[in-house]
Amino acid sequence: HSLLLFAPDTKQYCRYIYTRTMEQLCRANKKLKIAHDDREREYRAQIDKLDSKEEDLRQRVCDFEKRKFESAETNGNINAADDDVLEINAGGKVITAKRSTLTQLKGTRLEAIFSGRWDKDFQRDSDGRIFLDINPVGFQSIVD
Repeated sequence: HSLLLFAPDTKQYCRYIYTRTMEQLCRANKKLKIAHDDREREYRAQIDKLDSKEEDLRQRVCDFEKRKFESAETNGNINAADDDVLEINAGGKVITAKRSTLTQLKGTRLEAIFSGRWDKDFQRDSDGRIFLDINPVGFQSIVD
């Protein structure tokens, strides 16, 4: 019988605890959402910065490729192909090699020199071969 007297108080207390816990949970969820949204905005801002930098780099590469082509038009052979056979007078010794052999190591000076962009600027011997005033043995070993 005495339980009945406390039962309504116990129910009220449970409701109070439940309500308080739910309020705390709601506040925590709001804070979490705010923190999440802040991180999402920061992430988006970083992505936008990176996208902008990527576009700048793409434009620079495009400009560089355009200048390379213009240089080839002015100083070289825009129709240069990997299967072109080049005759090179290296210090008096004639060395014959495919352009692809001389340009296979991308980013090297050898690749740049024989890319075709500078074909009109090469010094030539009396037979029209590219003349390089270099050690023929050393150049031959590079080509081999």
